[in-house]
Amino acid sequence: MKKFMIFMAAAISALTLTACSGGNDYSEYEQQKISAAENKAVTMILPTLGFFTDGTLAGYEVSYGEIPWSEFTMEEVSDMAEKLLGIEVDGYGFYNARSSFITTAESIGNMIKDPSTGRIVTGEISSYFDGDQIIVSVPVECERGSATAEVIFSNDMFLKLESASLTENYTMSQKMGKAGLNTLMGMGTVFIVLILISLLISVFGVIPKIQKNMAAKKEKKELVDNSAIAGIDNAVNQIIANETAGEDDTELVAVIAAAIAAYEGSGSADGYIVRSIRRRR
Repeated sequence: MKKFMIFMAAAISALTLTACSGGNDYSEYEQQKISAAENKAVTMILPTLGFFTDGTLAGYEVSYGEIPWSEFTMEEVSDMAEKLLGIEVDGYGFYNARSSFITTAESIGNMIKDPSTGRIVTGEISSYFDGDQIIVSVPVECERGSATAEVIFSNDMFLKLESASLTENYTMSQKMGKAGLNTLMGMGTVFIVLILISLLISVFGVIPKIQKNMAAKKEKKELVDNSAIAGIDNAVNQIIANETAGEDDTELVAVIAAAIAAYEGSGSADGYIVRSIRRRR
């Protein structure tokens, strides 16, 4: 047991020393790449993306002329960006990065420059390796707020620009406001859906009543029609049974015409002509 405790203590000590000696202790070559990436991000990437918002490439690459930005292929974007920056650039990443910078600038304004140096005012820059990428995070001040620019390079000797973005930094009150708004929208959506479901359920209860009323009206109409037909038959049979051989048919014709008019819902027998009368056997 004593040997086991000594072994565990030695193992824990070794792990502790390893953790303390690790962390972000980069080699000289890695530190050079980090420094180069940070310098490119501040002096080249941010000024180009932050103020490249005119919508065309005129003035940056004369051979392209006044062609709208949206009509360029990713190869053309990459070629243009490499000529602007002097480094390798992923065209798709640069295209999306420009959109991100423009969107954020529309919200909080352009990045602020130091009047004496003409460089963008930045906070404490942080950088780290993430597999085959170097990620540089740069806090910047804008005209109506603050933001964080994230610039991603390839982790090699070329430091190819793979992507970049500019994200607004929200205050705690802004975050709480957005969270509250999202909560209200979510709860409102749930309540609206529940109300719609309740309405649908209530409609299901009304449909059988409507069907029952329609069936009752139909049955009533059929009874009225059958009664009217039976009344006509009875009237005609009574008149024919009581008629004499030499009696005039005028009364019979009038009764039949009136019965037909009543059946058809007409208030008058005008327009009905009885052309013949035959006794039913």
